[in-house]
Amino acid sequence: MKKTKPSVPAVEKALDVLELLADSPNGLTINEIGDALDRTIGEIYRIVVYLADREYLRQDPDTNRYGLTLRLFELSHRHDPTERLIHAALPILEHIAARTEQSCHLGALNRENILVLTSIQSPRPAGYSVRTGALFPIEQTSSGHVILAFSDADKQERYLARRQPPKRERLRNRLDRIRQDGYEDTRSTMIEGVQNLCVPVFDSRGVCAAITSGFIARIDATVTCEECLAIIRSGGIELSRALGFNLEKSPFLRALSS
Repeated sequence: MKKTKPSVPAVEKALDVLELLADSPNGLTINEIGDALDRTIGEIYRIVVYLADREYLRQDPDTNRYGLTLRLFELSHRHDPTERLIHAALPILEHIAARTEQSCHLGALNRENILVLTSIQSPRPAGYSVRTGALFPIEQTSSGHVILAFSDADKQERYLARRQPPKRERLRNRLDRIRQDGYEDTRSTMIEGVQNLCVPVFDSRGVCAAITSGFIARIDATVTCEECLAIIRSGGIELSRALGFNLEKSPFLRALSS
């Protein structure tokens, strides 16, 4: 029997008020808030007053309308988003490296380049790895293409428009294939003998990074390339969920979870 989640009415009401006012730039009176949420004044009055006392809301003395303060913005920016991303990614990357015995790294777009935010070396005595802080042109990386593939259409088109027609169509086909598959599995364009396995990472706003492993075939390998890809895909989904991404509501559900 499926368990229902416990209800917390006061929290639900507070969040309803905050979300409503986020879409009401001119503010709302207590009566208007109650009408919009289909609640009585008695149900929301103490909630609104408490949120105002905690400086999440401010009441205009001339109109009696309540509006959001910058309190939520301040809280959301106390921790740098890149630091938050790296902090969440590190244990997942370490797990991937331990399971696959391959190196892996996290990359993000930085203008026309991919910046390696952090990397984990293979636990083997020798192997291939990418240095943290390294910068590579997008066209040389799987990370760049995977991030572009899951970016909005406008960003893709701006990037494609800067390419010559023959290369533009090949690139468009590559992005379409990645978007359909949910990952990229291709030979490295920089290092012979390395197979790039790359998956997207999402936060609540959309694609924000990519996890890549440069797979090197070994005689005594403990996992195959296909098994390594499955582990990386699982890690990408785990990291995305940790960053607030709702996989179930994503248009990429089928590709990412297949």
